[in-house]
Amino acid sequence: MIKNNVKIAVRSLFKQKVYTFINVVGLAVGIASCILIVLFIQNEFSYDRFFKDQDRIYRMSLERIYPNHSTYYAIIPHSFAGVAKETFAEIEEATISSRFPNVELTYKNPRDEEVKFDEEMIISGDSSFFKIFDFEIIKGNSDNLFTKGNEIVVTEELSKRYFGGEDPLGKLIRIGENLEFTVAAVIADIPLNSHFKFSAIVSNTGFPFLQQENFTGFSAYTYFKLRQGTDPAVLEAKIPQLVDKYAAGQIERELGKSWEEYRNAGNGYRYFLQPLNDIHLFPTYLEAQMKPSGNINSVYILIAVAFLILGIACVNFMNLATARSSERAKEVGIRKVMGSLRPQLMRQFLTEAILLSGVGVFLALVLAQFAIPFFNDLTERNLQLPFSFGFALSILGIILFVGLLAGFYPALVLSSFKPTDVMKGQFTGSQKGKWIRNGLVVFQFWISIILIIGTLVIRDQMAYMQHISLGFDKEHVLVVERGFSFGPQNLKTFVEELRNMPQVENAAIAFASPGQESTFFGIQFQPEGSSEILTTKSMVVADGVSETLGLEILEGKGFSEETNDSLYVLLNETAVKVMGIDEPIGAKLLETQNTPEGNVTVAHTVIGVIKDFNFISLRDEITPLVLQNTESFGANIGGQYVFARIKPNQTQAAIEAVEAKWKAIAPAQAFKFSFLDESLDQQYREEQQTGRIFSIFSVLAIFVSCIGLFALSAYITSLRTKEIGVRKVLGASVGGVVLMLSKDFTKMILIAFALAVPVAWWVMEKWWLQNFAFRINVNLWIILIAGISVLAIAWLTVSFQSVKAALANPVDSLKSN
Repeated sequence: MIKNNVKIAVRSLFKQKVYTFINVVGLAVGIASCILIVLFIQNEFSYDRFFKDQDRIYRMSLERIYPNHSTYYAIIPHSFAGVAKETFAEIEEATISSRFPNVELTYKNPRDEEVKFDEEMIISGDSSFFKIFDFEIIKGNSDNLFTKGNEIVVTEELSKRYFGGEDPLGKLIRIGENLEFTVAAVIADIPLNSHFKFSAIVSNTGFPFLQQENFTGFSAYTYFKLRQGTDPAVLEAKIPQLVDKYAAGQIERELGKSWEEYRNAGNGYRYFLQPLNDIHLFPTYLEAQMKPSGNINSVYILIAVAFLILGIACVNFMNLATARSSERAKEVGIRKVMGSLRPQLMRQFLTEAILLSGVGVFLALVLAQFAIPFFNDLTERNLQLPFSFGFALSILGIILFVGLLAGFYPALVLSSFKPTDVMKGQFTGSQKGKWIRNGLVVFQFWISIILIIGTLVIRDQMAYMQHISLGFDKEHVLVVERGFSFGPQNLKTFVEELRNMPQVENAAIAFASPGQESTFFGIQFQPEGSSEILTTKSMVVADGVSETLGLEILEGKGFSEETNDSLYVLLNETAVKVMGIDEPIGAKLLETQNTPEGNVTVAHTVIGVIKDFNFISLRDEITPLVLQNTESFGANIGGQYVFARIKPNQTQAAIEAVEAKWKAIAPAQAFKFSFLDESLDQQYREEQQTGRIFSIFSVLAIFVSCIGLFALSAYITSLRTKEIGVRKVLGASVGGVVLMLSKDFTKMILIAFALAVPVAWWVMEKWWLQNFAFRINVNLWIILIAGISVLAIAWLTVSFQSVKAALANPVDSLKSN
């Protein structure tokens, strides 16, 4: 029976080659799109799942509550790890890790020559790190790592790059001028689907700040491995007692204010536990992540897109199969007269659907395999089809699911024909079937319009963020990194040399760079005469930064080389408002500094107010900011960054001149630079990727919809051939015939548009755009462009068949078949 059904199905499909081709192409494109999206989504949910006990590993993160807002941090005070493990029996292991971006490592090769490498990121760890995270050890022993002083564990890639085929164990690698580490092990390269990003791990013993007690400063990532059966919610509820016991005393010592007063002023610390598997996608608003995280909202949207595109492909099949019902009515009638039962006919039609689905899935796999390299470039992932037994079972499941989903309704309709009506030639198809077909067309274009509106909103939001004024001039600013490697005096000389270059307008030193949130630190001030202690962000800069970056000073003055600015600060507008200062110029801000001799209160004088500028991200509201001068931290201090404003059309010449000057002053130090505008744009890579993915799959969704519409319009036009001939004989024009044939499809597109607009508006306006503090609104033009685009595409699709039918000779149309 099955063999016979397959034979008949093959014959039927070959008999209707155009119908088969359109269905196979539609299914293939739809399923290939779904495969790519599923691979991407699967990768997003696979982060850090390769660790042995990943379900028991948690990161302790923080919601820092300020009087006027809250900020979430992935790094916390490092001393909580030790006291938490001592206090709570639920914790099996605890470890801390700090990150060090843009580090220069040095080692001596066999010829006793110093070789320097720039590493984008290294991290630190302690003896418990490898007890929690079982990275694959290629060389060395994980049992006693970081127990013998300054040790470094390198990745396989770094080992090959530094040492080639030599054994790296026991070799010395230097960080900076005098911090040496011994290579103790080599681990496999870090998988891309991990929240970790580093090329080496160094022992915490090399960094004195991690040995000092600290319960308030944000210094390290803190991870716990919980014992079997531990409820993380119960453990999380106990953390506030650690804050009361350890952090409260340190805050009181540093601020000279009781813990109760501090909390009553609106301050607080809410620590929470993040499952390791959630770090990449949940939540999306943590500061100081080790590397840019994903966005769960984007993943949810892509899941919906995958189902919608698959739905469009299945709708094509259902529409074309039911539309062809009159062609197959006589076949059904004869089969029933010959004794076929309805279940037998349904099995026959379902066999056809599954066979067609199988061909479509096979072609989809070919398309997906071909498209994966391009999709990897687009998404910056390393996706690949997992050819395995489990994958084969999944493909078989897709074939059956799509075949049954798309074929069940047509099988039900076709098998229901009454042989008496069919054999008498009285079968014309049901009105109910026409309504269902129209409804399915509406559904297809409803999906397409939603995707187009979403794509346009994402594109406009990205364009808005790229062109909105940030409150400073980001264009033509060269950022020279790693100024610390110069030494303070050499760095000042370097900046003076830059200012004298004909290609450079201005130059200045800074500890922080806009968009690099880890370079801004929290600092607490008490306005003179006020009982409130307020926490703000601090940006440490040297003289000339406001002129170099184009910061607008609204009141007072900026820092100057002619004055000692060690006790002067600048405030942004938001800081003035939050602190409630009516007359900011000359106001005093009191800072309590902890020294070996005890607490010392330092009074800072406000000398200027700068216009608010976006110093972190357009996703976030502008928060209070205090600009401090480098002189506040001593005369012999340099800076991490040098900003140089380049004159227009002098970019390449400026880069060459700056690099030459760098090498002249510090020939042993690597020259590393970037452009401020490009660095700021990198913050929104995730959204830009989502926009590009949306654009591609929106086009594919419309393509699948249109090939189905093309076939459906061709079939419906063929049914009205004689009607068109009669109308032309009676004087109907070509335009009139085209309009008549296009009218019904136009109504369906308009209905789809009316239904799609509120859904698309809600998803983008009330959900996706809520991720941004500075954002566009879903305006009328976006909606109209989407509607007109779909209508125009549909008209072009339908008009080909309509014009062809309208131009046909009515004599040929009226001939009996």
